[in-house]
Amino acid sequence: MRALTNALLEQADYTIGTYTSLDQLIAETADDYYAALLQSTHGWHDRDNDVWPWVTYFVNVLARAYERFEQGASAERSAGSKQDRVREYVTEHAPQIFKMADIRTALPGISDPTIRLVLDELKRDGRILPEGAGRAATWVRTSS
Repeated sequence: MRALTNALLEQADYTIGTYTSLDQLIAETADDYYAALLQSTHGWHDRDNDVWPWVTYFVNVLARAYERFEQGASAERSAGSKQDRVREYVTEHAPQIFKMADIRTALPGISDPTIRLVLDELKRDGRILPEGAGRAATWVRTSS
Protein backbone atom coordinates (compact mmCIF):
# COMPACT_ATOMS: atom_id res chain seq x y z
CA MET A 1 0.00 0.00 0.00
CA ARG A 2 2.82 2.38 0.81
CA ALA A 3 4.48 1.71 -2.55
CA LEU A 4 1.19 2.45 -4.29
CA THR A 5 0.77 5.62 -2.23
CA ASN A 6 4.28 6.76 -3.20
CA ALA A 7 3.55 6.02 -6.87
CA LEU A 8 0.25 7.94 -6.77
CA LEU A 9 1.92 10.91 -5.08
CA GLU A 10 4.66 10.87 -7.72
CA GLN A 11 2.07 10.71 -10.51
CA ALA A 12 0.32 13.75 -9.00
CA ASP A 13 3.67 15.63 -8.99
CA TYR A 14 4.20 15.34 -5.24
CA THR A 15 7.86 14.36 -5.49
CA ILE A 16 8.67 14.66 -1.80
CA GLY A 17 9.02 10.87 -1.57
CA THR A 18 12.11 11.17 -3.76
CA TYR A 19 13.86 13.38 -1.21
CA THR A 20 12.43 12.25 2.11
CA SER A 21 11.44 8.75 3.16
CA LEU A 22 7.72 8.69 3.88
CA ASP A 23 8.17 5.11 5.15
CA GLN A 24 10.67 6.38 7.70
CA LEU A 25 8.29 9.10 8.87
CA ILE A 26 5.47 6.57 9.19
CA ALA A 27 7.76 4.20 11.09
CA GLU A 28 8.68 7.03 13.47
CA THR A 29 4.98 7.55 14.23
CA ALA A 30 3.81 3.93 14.02
CA ASP A 31 1.43 4.18 16.98
CA ASP A 32 -0.35 7.18 15.43
CA TYR A 33 -0.41 5.42 12.04
CA TYR A 34 -2.14 2.34 13.40
CA ALA A 35 -4.51 4.39 15.55
CA ALA A 36 -5.58 6.43 12.50
CA LEU A 37 -6.09 3.25 10.47
CA LEU A 38 -8.15 1.71 13.25
CA GLN A 39 -10.31 4.82 13.64
CA SER A 40 -10.84 5.04 9.89
CA THR A 41 -11.95 1.43 9.52
CA HIS A 42 -14.57 1.34 12.27
CA GLY A 43 -17.90 0.66 10.58
CA TRP A 44 -16.44 0.02 7.12
CA HIS A 45 -18.65 -3.05 6.63
CA ASP A 46 -21.76 -0.88 7.10
CA ARG A 47 -20.27 1.90 4.96
CA ASP A 48 -20.33 4.03 8.07
CA ASN A 49 -16.59 4.58 8.45
CA ASP A 50 -14.84 7.93 8.67
CA VAL A 51 -11.70 8.23 6.52
CA TRP A 52 -10.72 11.59 8.00
CA PRO A 53 -8.55 10.27 10.87
CA TRP A 54 -6.28 8.56 8.33
CA VAL A 55 -6.38 11.45 5.87
CA THR A 56 -5.46 13.87 8.66
CA TYR A 57 -2.61 11.61 9.77
CA PHE A 58 -1.28 11.25 6.22
CA VAL A 59 -1.45 14.98 5.49
CA ASN A 60 0.56 15.55 8.67
CA VAL A 61 3.14 12.99 7.46
CA LEU A 62 3.42 14.88 4.17
CA ALA A 63 3.83 18.17 6.03
CA ARG A 64 6.60 16.65 8.18
CA ALA A 65 8.26 15.31 5.02
CA TYR A 66 8.36 18.80 3.52
CA GLU A 67 9.68 20.20 6.82
CA ARG A 68 12.41 17.57 6.92
CA PHE A 69 13.30 18.33 3.31
CA GLU A 70 13.47 22.03 4.08
CA GLN A 71 15.73 21.39 7.07
CA GLY A 72 18.02 19.31 4.87
CA ALA A 73 18.11 22.00 2.21
CA SER A 74 18.88 24.63 4.84
CA ALA A 75 21.67 22.48 6.24
CA GLU A 76 23.06 22.10 2.74
CA ARG A 77 23.30 25.86 2.37
CA SER A 78 24.89 26.30 5.79
CA ALA A 79 28.59 26.54 6.41
CA GLY A 80 30.60 23.40 6.70
CA SER A 81 32.68 21.19 4.53
CA LYS A 82 31.18 18.70 2.13
CA GLN A 83 32.32 15.93 4.46
CA ASP A 84 30.48 17.63 7.34
CA ARG A 85 27.32 17.81 5.24
CA VAL A 86 27.53 14.11 4.37
CA ARG A 87 28.23 13.21 8.00
CA GLU A 88 25.26 15.27 9.22
CA TYR A 89 22.92 13.82 6.60
CA VAL A 90 23.89 10.21 7.37
CA THR A 91 23.73 10.58 11.15
CA GLU A 92 20.68 12.86 11.44
CA HIS A 93 18.52 12.79 8.32
CA ALA A 94 19.02 9.57 6.38
CA PRO A 95 16.62 6.67 6.91
CA GLN A 96 17.80 3.93 9.28
CA ILE A 97 18.72 1.83 6.22
CA PHE A 98 20.00 3.80 3.24
CA LYS A 99 22.00 3.51 0.03
CA MET A 100 24.69 5.69 -1.39
CA ALA A 101 22.16 6.83 -4.00
CA ASP A 102 20.07 8.31 -1.17
CA ILE A 103 23.01 10.49 -0.18
CA ARG A 104 23.61 11.54 -3.79
CA THR A 105 19.95 12.57 -4.11
CA ALA A 106 19.90 14.47 -0.82
CA LEU A 107 23.24 16.19 -1.37
CA PRO A 108 23.72 16.94 -5.06
CA GLY A 109 27.14 18.19 -6.02
CA ILE A 110 29.06 16.05 -3.55
CA SER A 111 31.33 13.54 -5.21
CA ASP A 112 31.20 9.79 -4.67
CA PRO A 113 34.79 9.73 -3.31
CA THR A 114 33.80 12.30 -0.65
CA ILE A 115 30.72 10.26 0.28
CA ARG A 116 32.78 7.04 0.47
CA LEU A 117 35.38 8.78 2.66
CA VAL A 118 32.71 9.77 5.19
CA LEU A 119 31.01 6.36 5.05
CA ASP A 120 34.36 4.68 5.76
CA GLU A 121 34.97 7.04 8.68
CA LEU A 122 31.50 6.41 10.16
CA LYS A 123 32.00 2.66 9.67
CA ARG A 124 35.32 2.79 11.57
CA ASP A 125 33.58 4.72 14.35
CA GLY A 126 30.87 2.04 14.54
CA ARG A 127 28.09 4.49 13.66
CA ILE A 128 27.05 2.64 10.50
CA LEU A 129 27.38 -0.90 9.21
CA PRO A 130 27.49 -2.01 5.57
CA GLU A 131 25.23 -4.74 4.23
CA GLY A 132 26.22 -6.15 0.86
CA ALA A 133 28.71 -4.73 -1.59
CA GLY A 134 28.81 -2.69 -4.75
CA ARG A 135 25.79 -0.85 -6.09
CA ALA A 136 23.38 -3.06 -4.16
CA ALA A 137 25.05 -2.24 -0.83
CA THR A 138 22.98 -0.69 1.92
CA TRP A 139 24.12 1.00 5.09
CA VAL A 140 22.50 0.72 8.49
CA ARG A 141 22.83 3.31 11.22
CA THR A 142 23.71 1.81 14.57
CA SER A 143 22.42 3.05 17.90
CA SER A 144 25.87 4.23 19.02
